Amino acid sequence: MTSQTDTGAWSRELAADLFPGTTTPFAWTALRAPAETALRRTWADLGAPAPADAPLWRRADDGRVYVDAAALTSAARALHGAAWLIAPPAELSQGLMARWQAGGVIRRAQARIAATQEGVAGLQTRTAKWLAWVRGLRWAQADLLQVMEELEPQAQNTLQAYFTLRAGVAAAHAQVAGRLADWLSPYPTSVIWTLYAGLEGLPSVEAAYAVAIAARDSATQMDTLARFGHRGPNEMRPDALRWLDSPALLAGLADRRPLRNPDSARVQCQAAEAWIFGQLDSGKSRQIEPLLAHARDLCRAADRAWDAFVMVIAAAQCWVQAIASEAVAATLIAQSADVLYLELEELKQVATGEWHPGRGDEVREAVVARRQAQAATRTLPDSGAAPRSGSPGQAQGPAYLAAPGDQLPPQGAIWLGEIADAGCAPFWLSAGALTTAAADAWSPGLIAARALGIPAVIGAPTSVAQAAQGCSVAVDADADHVQLED
Repeated sequence: MTSQTDTGAWSRELAADLFPGTTTPFAWTALRAPAETALRRTWADLGAPAPADAPLWRRADDGRVYVDAAALTSAARALHGAAWLIAPPAELSQGLMARWQAGGVIRRAQARIAATQEGVAGLQTRTAKWLAWVRGLRWAQADLLQVMEELEPQAQNTLQAYFTLRAGVAAAHAQVAGRLADWLSPYPTSVIWTLYAGLEGLPSVEAAYAVAIAARDSATQMDTLARFGHRGPNEMRPDALRWLDSPALLAGLADRRPLRNPDSARVQCQAAEAWIFGQLDSGKSRQIEPLLAHARDLCRAADRAWDAFVMVIAAAQCWVQAIASEAVAATLIAQSADVLYLELEELKQVATGEWHPGRGDEVREAVVARRQAQAATRTLPDSGAAPRSGSPGQAQGPAYLAAPGDQLPPQGAIWLGEIADAGCAPFWLSAGALTTAAADAWSPGLIAARALGIPAVIGAPTSVAQAAQGCSVAVDADADHVQLED
């Protein structure tokens, strides 16, 4: 989804996953600096020039955050398509791996991606230990100050790993797709996405199955929540409903009847592999197998980095809840939820005791004004591209436009929204399909949806905008089609 301004093309792709929907002042001011630092360092490490200007922008009129698509395209071009974070440069869309003239640049990028892939498990483990420590704090002033200082570097480190691995998986997948296009043209393009169904080792997918089981089996809940309690609907927001802290939401999963399981997703993948390898001779099969294994490994690594980043957001939520208690006690805000409408620097002043009760009227007025500025319903940006498959399959069911915390989805529902929120994956096990306005094939939610074997059509903002809650929706992801029915 792109938007044109005087300074170039700006896109919601990538930015929509980090800043879903309308972004509150706290989320924007807390995450902007580490996200921009991570972007710059990622491109520098891979060997591309960093964007000259700020790569993220929050529009005042709709509260949505955008990324500088022109700068990211320029970086991908400098890397000769060896890595990219959103759509690759058009001139590199054909023959991506036949770039012998830029071998040194490509090898450097691949080496950096491989190094990040090797270290991501350790990063995930360290971040989990840090989150457990944060959750156990009593939140004395010293605790508030220490976590305040640690949030930004934790966010920057996990985001840099995520950006690097996400840039790598896009290029690795392009190798697979490019070879198949050369050898099997024409072939059903939806088949290639099925190669990622049933993929093991993805925290988002492991959480989906584990949380769904734990909702019905109290014996597994403690262990499951210890491992995956930081996940949950709207998990990128500092007011998310996380499984560990939302027993009512967890109970809402108990009456969901799963339509999928790991075995059914693997059967889909095996069928796609059998079809593809049945069309290839032994030499070509030997060439494609390591390329596919590499792309799958990078999917796992990217999802691990995303899981670590979600842990940082969960820690930020703990911190901001503690700050909210301080702010309410000082009569700076009327209710805890108002804290999200304060900026990070303002909250730091609360943590250090620099604010005092005499400023209460001024702060409450500011909160009201900021709430009103974000209250209006606004149209989703249009990507300008036709809908396309993000995960193959067909389904028909009632449209679901709400959030699980507000209204539980009906069985077999077609989920429609700006993005596919990976934190909702436990509910997707009983969903019919997904339809997103965003056209980002490698967002965390799409990686999880493919692995779960859930049909998805992406880049369909018109369908998302026109759908009414409960209306009948038919999704044919193999034909890149969404039909709204009366």
